[in-house]
Amino acid sequence: MNTYLLPGLVANAASMGYNWMYNTAYLENLSLKKSLLFQKPSLEEYTEAGKSYFAYPDAQVGSVSTQGMFLKWLYEALLKNPSLDRQGYESLLYQHIGPGGSYKGYIETYGKKMIVNVINRELKLGYPVLNIHDDHLVGFIPYLVCKELKLSNEQALDLANLFTDYSEYAAFYTVFDYVFDHLGQQPLPKILLESIELAPKHYQVHLKAALNMDNTTLFVQEHAGISCHIPYSVPVIFHLLSHSSSFEELIEKNTKLGGASSDRGLLLGAIMHQISKAPQSWIEKLKS
Repeated sequence: MNTYLLPGLVANAASMGYNWMYNTAYLENLSLKKSLLFQKPSLEEYTEAGKSYFAYPDAQVGSVSTQGMFLKWLYEALLKNPSLDRQGYESLLYQHIGPGGSYKGYIETYGKKMIVNVINRELKLGYPVLNIHDDHLVGFIPYLVCKELKLSNEQALDLANLFTDYSEYAAFYTVFDYVFDHLGQQPLPKILLESIELAPKHYQVHLKAALNMDNTTLFVQEHAGISCHIPYSVPVIFHLLSHSSSFEELIEKNTKLGGASSDRGLLLGAIMHQISKAPQSWIEKLKS
């Protein structure tokens, strides 16, 4: 998993101390006093920040988010069974996050709805199926794992459809394929610019602004946001990538921005590692 997944997980873990803290000014101030990377989440700091969600009270230095765990579980499952389908993915996740499962961390709404649907189906309760029209970065977990294992985007999309029916994911798989395929051949901002032509039309203005605007605060206010929804997070990913020259600088900027920093890190780390390697000292901090 060393090509894409390991650096993505490193970036995910690096930001966990401040994941879902939505006060960028607070984070900027705090970064002047200490490094924000590989910190244990502090209830005191989350309370001081105000607009934040303290979802991972038990996280340790090197822990990853729920989406990071999804990525690890799916990788292990596809490594054993490359033909795993959506039903198998659901069963895999239910074993971990369902009642009595091994995972004791935070579960997002799409995961909770999946659990309800499984219980409803297995116990034949007869309740209407909960539709999961999710637009979070979790839709890129199958993409990254299939990329690592050289499996198709069609299979990745089938797995992602466990949680979503948004067509944007298929388009962005193509966008990020273009980026990955051209890394090292041209400057990253130029590759990102060329890839925008493959993105859904209604994203293109925001993605171009991501490359052209240097003021991150203004860009986020006018064209994006810092939560996990892909209309916000994908433009932010483009902006951070185009305005960073190293893995370390990228992840520091991502963490200071706040919001869904850990889950953005999965894509950010996977991409930037191809041109600027994740530091070995950071890799060693990652919990196995």
